Amino acid sequence: MGIKRLNLSDVPRAGSYSHSVSVGNILFISGQLGVSKDTKNNFEAQFNMAMSNILKICDANNTEKANIVKMVVYLSDARYFDEMNKIFNETFKDYPPARTTIVCSFPNPDALVELEATVFVN
Repeated sequence: MGIKRLNLSDVPRAGSYSHSVSVGNILFISGQLGVSKDTKNNFEAQFNMAMSNILKICDANNTEKANIVKMVVYLSDARYFDEMNKIFNETFKDYPPARTTIVCSFPNPDALVELEATVFVN
């Protein structure tokens, strides 16, 4: 069982880490932000962009959204919790993963949400 690290050129990184690391059938996806100079930076736009990055990383690792078994959601403010729940439920309506939600601060003051995933790869 080897360790595979992956970085995608079209997914931004804010430091020296891998977008994903897989060990056997388990894929660990680093936290993804949705902040962009080219888009609206409201909460929903940031959540959707971060989720899009996660799905790109899943695709590059030959897996899909239905195989996400655990999500960690980091919020910049607890006031986003209800909005996050609504978007999360729409995103994972048929197969919700286990989830932890944490309220924290980010080094990037424009960041409102960060998503991290653990995924099964068949």
